[in-house]
This record gives sequence, structure tokens and C-alpha cells, in this order.
Amino acid sequence: MLKRMKVLSLGLGLLGFALTAPQFAVGKAQGPCVDCHTMHNSQDGGDLIAAPQGALVNKTGGCVGCHTGANSGGNIPYVFSATATYGTNTLAGGNFRWVVAGDDTAGHNVVGLNSSDATLGETPPGWNSAFDANTQVTEAGTWDQQLTCAGTYGCHGEHGDGTTLIDDFTAISGSHHADDAAIDGSTAAKSFRFLYGIIGYEDSDWEYTNDSTDHNQYYGYDRTNDTPPTAGEGIKSINYLCAECHGDFHSGAADDKGADTANTAGSAWLRHPTDYDMNNLAGTEYASYGVDGTYLPLVPVATDRPAALAGPVSDVNNTAGDAIVNCISCHRAHGSPNADLLRWDYSTCEAGANNAACGCFACHTTKDAG
Repeated sequence: MLKRMKVLSLGLGLLGFALTAPQFAVGKAQGPCVDCHTMHNSQDGGDLIAAPQGALVNKTGGCVGCHTGANSGGNIPYVFSATATYGTNTLAGGNFRWVVAGDDTAGHNVVGLNSSDATLGETPPGWNSAFDANTQVTEAGTWDQQLTCAGTYGCHGEHGDGTTLIDDFTAISGSHHADDAAIDGSTAAKSFRFLYGIIGYEDSDWEYTNDSTDHNQYYGYDRTNDTPPTAGEGIKSINYLCAECHGDFHSGAADDKGADTANTAGSAWLRHPTDYDMNNLAGTEYASYGVDGTYLPLVPVATDRPAALAGPVSDVNNTAGDAIVNCISCHRAHGSPNADLLRWDYSTCEAGANNAACGCFACHTTKDAG
């Protein structure tokens, strides 16, 4: 009986798949149910997988189990592959391959992939519980557990009310099957890449292929003060997502290189600016991002124009708000082969050497001229 049910389920699933081919423009799952789920975790008197899993998924390892594999342009984004080649079959967020291989500086240490960072431990550097507008990350404003993919101690889905622990599956429950045609941040499903509260334009193949007109479009916020936003557009930016774990890295309003006699966090000379539009700096090297203003997927900048989120922005130096510096302008969210999850190998950057592979010079445009 179980076998017949499975065959029937597969047949109906394939029929549905044929009638409704996968649509990559939205994240709503389509296709055979059996590709992801099992009804009873049993077949012919044996277990399909080691033990039943949350949401009846048919792979172990939680989120990582379903998102482990080699990317080839299909409809499932893989965030871990032991054979990933950086820049060839890795996606916008990078890959956990290198941190799993033992380099703690090369990625986030997520439960299910590896142990806690041997140097940093479990608490993220720069942790600041004040960045909690999109529900509280961690419980009671403390951090005492290893990072997870989603939930109370994770990046994706809802975090909870600050007191109740929410696991990965609960955090994104229903999101894979929800209508996310409008990315407005109102639910986990309607948030950019299930990052609760964050908005943006989602590239249909997660940047497996990419160029100036084919990429994610990140939403930014042109900050004017140091106070963490508690509502409005500021809490919808990709930078705010990072700030939920690394809030102290998001201080400093003097992004025009203003004086900082108190030696506080208010100077760009102490840390790179985030949530700042380089188009504000007319007449400087920063107002010439990419030299001619063409969007560079290697060094992504954000826009603060909601209307621009209908598709990718390709020319960022013609409209105010389209050249906003953000954390992932320099880092990969999951990981890279480079130290500190950087998008390029900083150790090879050489001023005046015409080094196009160094992303630093996309913003510091006059420093690379020989």
C-alpha cells in the first residue's frame, strides 16, 4: 500500500510539474512533492533516511541537508558543496565549503556543518541586541548558542519574541509554498531570501549567471545618524540584516570622512561606511563606482529606491541612492575561499597595479591607476 501511495503521489506530482513548470522568478516551490518530502519515512519495511526530520523532509541535516549539492543552474540553491569552485558554481551568498574544510575565517560556522569558531566562539563579533526591530535574534538579549541557518539564532525566517526558542523549520514554516510575488518584508515568505523584514529583488538563479543586468538587487538605506533605526525603511535594508548579529559594525555617521576627535565609532577612518550612498560624494573617486558607473556583481551596491526593486539596477551613478555601500559589497554571506568571507583575495590587492580582480578599486577608483 505504501509503495502504491508513493507511486501515485509521484505520478500526480509529475503531472503537476508538467502543467506548471518551475518558475524561477518567484521562490514558491513547484514540482513533485516526493523530491523534498516523505509521508512516513518508510518503504518496503525499511527507513528511507536515518530518522524522521522536521517538516517531513526526506534528507537529514535540516536546511543544510536540502541545500547540499553542486549548482548547475537548477531550481534549488546549494549553499554547500565539497567540490564547489569559487566563481564558477557558487552563488551570490558564496559557499560553506571552505569553512567546513577547517578555515574558520572563510565562512559562518553554522550548526549542521561544523563546530563553533575556535577563536570567536559562539557570540558574533560586534553583537548588539539593540538591532531587534525585525524580531529579537537570540533569547533575552543574550547569545549562548551556535549560529543556525534560521530561527532564534539564525539569519533566515522569523526569530521569535525574544523569549521562545524557534527552530529552523518553525522559522520558515510554509514559506517555500507561499506566494512571494511581492517582496515587502511582511512575512518570512515575502522577505528577500526569507530574511525576515528585508526587501530586495531576487535574481531568478541566485546569480549562478550574472552581469550588470542580471543580479540580485539589494535594498539599502542612506543613513544620516548613528542611532539604530527602529521602524521604517532603515530596518528593511540588507545591512540591517547583518546588523542583527553585528550591530557594532554599523555605527558611524561621518561617512564623508568627517573629523572624529573623540576617537569614537563616528569616523569612516575607523571602519568602512555602510548604509551610505557614494553618489553623495560628488567630485571624488567614490562617485565613480566601477569607473563608469556600471553595476559590478563582484562588488554589489544597494539602492534605496523601492521602485528600483522591480528589477536589477545596471547604472548606479546616474540616480541618487543607487550606490549604497553595504556589508555584502565586500563579504559573502555564507563563505568564500578568502579570509573574512571576502569576495576577493585582499592580500593580492596592489595600488597602482591595474588589478581588476581586486574589488576594492570598484569604489576606490583612483587608487588602481598605474
